[in-house]
Amino acid sequence: MIKTISIYRHKSFHPTTAHVIRLPTDKPATYLYGLNGAGKSAIGEVVDGLSRGAPEFGHCAIETTDNARYRYLVYNHHFVARVIGEPIKGIFTVGEVDTLRQQRIVEIEAQKGVLDGQITQDGQRIKSAESDITKEITRAKDDIWKAYETGKNSKLESLLVGYGNNKEKFFRELRTHALPQDGQLDTLERLEKRWADVSGTESERATVTVDTSAIERIERDPIWAEPIEVSSTSRLAPLVAQLDNADWVARGQAFLHGDQCPFCQQGLPHDFRGELARLLEGERKAKVDKITSLTENYAAQLEMLERNIERILTDPDAKEAGVDLAWSQYRNLLHDTLTLMRGKEAQPSKVVTVEAASSEGLVGALAKLNALISDFNARIRDRKGEKERIRVMFYQVLHADRQEAYARHDALVAPMREAETTARADEKARKQELADLVTELKDLQRQQKGVDASIDAINDRLKSLGISAFSIQRQAGQDRLYCLHRPNVPDCSTETLSEGEKTLIAFLYFMETLKGSHDEDETIDPKKTIAIIDDPISSLSQNYVYDIATMIHRELANPGDRPQRVKQVIVLTHNLFFFHELVHQHTKNLEKAANKCGLLRVVKNQYSEVETLDPTKLLNDYDVWWHILKEAKANKVPTQIMPNAMRNILEQFFTFTTGSSDFPEAVKQLASVDTSNKYIALDRFVDRGSHRDAINGPPIDWTDYDADYLLGKFRAMFNAIGQEQHYLMKMGEDAQEPANA
Repeated sequence: MIKTISIYRHKSFHPTTAHVIRLPTDKPATYLYGLNGAGKSAIGEVVDGLSRGAPEFGHCAIETTDNARYRYLVYNHHFVARVIGEPIKGIFTVGEVDTLRQQRIVEIEAQKGVLDGQITQDGQRIKSAESDITKEITRAKDDIWKAYETGKNSKLESLLVGYGNNKEKFFRELRTHALPQDGQLDTLERLEKRWADVSGTESERATVTVDTSAIERIERDPIWAEPIEVSSTSRLAPLVAQLDNADWVARGQAFLHGDQCPFCQQGLPHDFRGELARLLEGERKAKVDKITSLTENYAAQLEMLERNIERILTDPDAKEAGVDLAWSQYRNLLHDTLTLMRGKEAQPSKVVTVEAASSEGLVGALAKLNALISDFNARIRDRKGEKERIRVMFYQVLHADRQEAYARHDALVAPMREAETTARADEKARKQELADLVTELKDLQRQQKGVDASIDAINDRLKSLGISAFSIQRQAGQDRLYCLHRPNVPDCSTETLSEGEKTLIAFLYFMETLKGSHDEDETIDPKKTIAIIDDPISSLSQNYVYDIATMIHRELANPGDRPQRVKQVIVLTHNLFFFHELVHQHTKNLEKAANKCGLLRVVKNQYSEVETLDPTKLLNDYDVWWHILKEAKANKVPTQIMPNAMRNILEQFFTFTTGSSDFPEAVKQLASVDTSNKYIALDRFVDRGSHRDAINGPPIDWTDYDADYLLGKFRAMFNAIGQEQHYLMKMGEDAQEPANA
């Protein structure tokens, strides 16, 4: 359906600013009322011009629901001129067929309707699936983009080139970086370090070694488990053995300087020094000296090892290799062992268990460090190749980080794509089925009796309207062209038709045209047809108003159980009685009329515009003309339309009050009072203006007249026949004398 019509630079519409006419799309019928000259016909001309692709209307536009394409048929004065001015073309695809063919046509039309609905649903399914896919892809791209942000926040951001904010490209390309088969990937931190290594100027580094063999030999010496006893040759030996204090005695020897005991100050036997020497010297002393030597050597080896490890720990890869942790554990063991050795040195008679400190952890860490150093050396020997390897693994790391996100996306989007594929397949199949039905329908239509049915329908309509003075018949020698026929007139021409007859026959032909096409190969879809009807009762007798309104309502606006002719009908008219009748066909309750049909009004001040019409404020023709005068008085409408309104009011008033539209003598006498050319021209126009003929002369230039002058003379006319009160009542004025009487 038509949603909007945008018009400018055409007739009375604004020359530069488009005026948008908004039509309701929830009602099949829209009626537009407007006075002559308001711009109604321009609307129909624009629709007709756009439907024909006329370049002079290219700046105007029609917007339809869902941007669908429609077949527009416009009835206006141009249509009447085409129909009446040329032999009448036959209308195909509306002829009679036999019963079986008719049944098949009905079946096809029904199937087409079902298929159209299903194809529409398929289209909606496709759009829904596409929307779901688009939303999921957007969500997934945002999810995968987190990897890009991770990379941008790293020291490897320079590797993320060529993406900008293109999430689509990053989403597509990241998943092309396949993960290694063994699944081994460096961490992002490791890659940053590798990149820093090859980006600097550092040369190759030497591998590291440590020697713990001397430490291990000392730890394995059996002396640590041996109790060092005193010599049995001394007669002090039994006593020392009994007291088990040989180590205490040995320490006290250093304090013995005279013949007194250094502890109790008692005198010692004269041979005590010799016995003490025999007790502690000899083999025991040799073993004690060995313990001291081993302990000192162990401490020296430990100190040397600590200095070596401190140097090794300065290597950039030492921490990654775990050297610091391994060394800390090994060093603690060494110091514990040294403590045991010092204890043995202090108390040689004690048995201590010295277990060899395991250096496997340190050896392993150093081996790992050497591997890293070797790897580093190999990498800096091939800096370019290493950078490429880092770049590849960098994207692999980012891919691995988003691997679950890709998996989730694939799981979510798969059923959506399947739904889209199914919907497209269904749509394609149904479109093919529809195309086959259309082909079959064309074949059936070619088998019809031809176009006679449409002409018979027009003649039947003429008879139903009580018209027997003429009919439409086949043109001699032409199978598909028709002409006017009058009884007992051998050669009849459309020139013999009155204006009303031309209007009527053109409108009936238009109604039949809605059923079919002049092209026998064209299939008509009522759901894709929009009818625009501009003043179908122009020049017709008021007797036909009801018939035309009923015809439009029953066949176009509200067909009920009858075949649908059009998707939308738009009627434009200046005849208020006809407008009333169109609305009353829908409802007698004007307050609810807007719920049944679209109601708009075409107005013109400087330029034409279309506005919503309140049906409760509808006036009859007579009231409308008075309403125009009141709007002119308020400068809401141009002064130029006032004389025509005055003429119509006087004509209807005199017809109602005197039975004749002729001016009463009292009004004619006003011309003898005001003999100015200005009034004479006005008097002549309101008396005969709408029936201008050859003796009426050229049109009058109304720019010399203002509203006050015209209304003053109009009031004087009513005053002349004693009906001034009627004027005052209609104009809503008091009884003051008019300024321009």
